[in-house]
Amino acid sequence: MKILIIGCGSIGRRHAENAVSLADDVAVFDLNSTLSRDLAGHVGARSFSSLEEALAWGADGAVVATPHKMHIGLARHVIESGADVLIEKPISNSLEHVDDFLQQAKILGRQVFVACNMRFHPAVATLRQNLERIGDVMYARAQYGNYLPNMRPDSDYKALYCAHESEGGGVILDAIHEIDYLSWFFGDVASVMCDAAKRSNLDIDVEDYAALVLRHENGVRSEVHLDYLQQYKRRGCEIIGSEGTLVWRSEGKAPEHCLVRLYDAKAQQWKVLHEDRDLDAGNMYRTLMENFIAAIKAPGMPSDLLTGDEALKSLAIALEARAQVKSLR
Repeated sequence: MKILIIGCGSIGRRHAENAVSLADDVAVFDLNSTLSRDLAGHVGARSFSSLEEALAWGADGAVVATPHKMHIGLARHVIESGADVLIEKPISNSLEHVDDFLQQAKILGRQVFVACNMRFHPAVATLRQNLERIGDVMYARAQYGNYLPNMRPDSDYKALYCAHESEGGGVILDAIHEIDYLSWFFGDVASVMCDAAKRSNLDIDVEDYAALVLRHENGVRSEVHLDYLQQYKRRGCEIIGSEGTLVWRSEGKAPEHCLVRLYDAKAQQWKVLHEDRDLDAGNMYRTLMENFIAAIKAPGMPSDLLTGDEALKSLAIALEARAQVKSLR
């Protein structure tokens, strides 16, 4: 099994570290040759000096971990080389060319997945596994908040892609995880309403606050709060059903305290379903890579991976939400 990592930033580095422990051979490439050489030396992988050489290596699967605007162009080269592809979320910063790319992948018989690592977060998995216990779901409320300058403590936040409109930044696209897992739970989204703004004095040209209301085709309503404003990282979801309630709360980062509880309306009592006071976020990414490699080995087998078609639907909802924002003020 040969895995190629395209893009050697922080997320590409994480994918490479996991790939070397799971695949037979791993290679890395970045337009910044210093980054790719350093990463290759760090993890014990090959390094290529050009994309052409990297693709000619004949990888079975490739990970595209570059800025959003480069995703589709690079992923197209990957499938044309004969490899399956795992694209970092979101699949792109625009709908342009995405559907054509997905159709081409089907014609070539190549698999396209998108790396939404929150699908492999233990809390998201626990919520999904216990949905039937709360009866008919009426609505859900998800939230994510983190202070942008704290997201990459070793980097200037102004240099991050998520700080710039031209790079596909903003909290709605960056935190597309919430749209994804709510759609995974409750099905396709029929419509979205959104209010968003830049509420801070951070040196960015994108929204750092957003409130979305999703109406799923099955009638379930989902509310989503996203921001880059909270000084202490928090994430979670409440799901209210006819027979009970599921509540997930995660607070902090390294350590992350994660707690998932179920309220049984009939018994009128709470039950802890999952608790971890020092959750290792790296496990999500390792499980993601394990699933990608398994999908390459056994195409078409059931998987929790986000498919390209599903990712396109989430992107369309996120972009529709952003389009409703008349001004960031």
